[in-house]
Amino acid sequence: MKAGASESLGNKSVLVVDDDEHTRNLLKDLCETAGYDVRCAGDGIEGLALIHEATPDLVLLDLMMPRKDGFQVLKSLREDARYKELAVIILTAMGDMDGKIRGMELGADDYVTKPFKLIELQTRIHSALLVREYRARLEAAEEELQQLRALDPVTGAGTYSQLKASLDSELARSRRYGRPAAALVFGFDDYQGLRQSLGREACDGYLGRLVQEIKGALRGADRLFRMSADEFVMLLPETDAKGAKVVADRLWQVCMGVTAESATGPTTPKVRIGGAIFPHDRVRTSEDLLREANKSFRALQETGGRFVFEP
Repeated sequence: MKAGASESLGNKSVLVVDDDEHTRNLLKDLCETAGYDVRCAGDGIEGLALIHEATPDLVLLDLMMPRKDGFQVLKSLREDARYKELAVIILTAMGDMDGKIRGMELGADDYVTKPFKLIELQTRIHSALLVREYRARLEAAEEELQQLRALDPVTGAGTYSQLKASLDSELARSRRYGRPAAALVFGFDDYQGLRQSLGREACDGYLGRLVQEIKGALRGADRLFRMSADEFVMLLPETDAKGAKVVADRLWQVCMGVTAESATGPTTPKVRIGGAIFPHDRVRTSEDLLREANKSFRALQETGGRFVFEP
């Protein structure tokens, strides 16, 4: 064992499950010497009860026991979502290849053969705990990364990659319960001109403030996504055409209340808002809903005006 390893894992807990009292005491002394908190069980039923009472970080599990053997215990643990990541080292007899293979199939992390070599057992325990700890850190990092990917780094709005899944989910729910849904597409009259006049940093700052103000005005179920650099999509569950127009008017008022600092002073960038609803004759899929909302938004760029909604 590397120096300092036991200190870094010394707060871990170990459950010893073995029907032989001498083996239990030997394992308990070994683990306590390494700094682990140890509990013991004399068979599989008692072991499962202790796991349910307080989940340990690692289980040293004998395979051959009365009432409920180690195979049954391991199978029960891996079938329970709460214990799928629980580290388990099985204790097998020398030469019991079938037991080792079956333990592997059931999801054991490692095995140690009896009689034990204490140095080897210490190393196996430490390695199993360390692997599980690193795996938990990796999963936490991946979850954090996924959350970051789900947000536009400039504005904090949802991203394009999340929009499709959200639209599909909302339309499926609307079909199931016979409820309406709406989508708004909004963007700026001249985003490139805005970015040139403000500069990249100031423009990004303005967008960030604008999105935060918009989020503050949304209902709890509404969601905002950044479709591209200059266009946003707002998903409105449980919203018909009349309700969508109310939200669009509120959105307009919010946009008019957020100014951008240009070289010539404060300015209020103009936005245009298009929208569409479900159910609708031309809307059968999430892509249709987005397409119709975008069509009305594009019409504004050609004809002028601030808001149009497809009937």
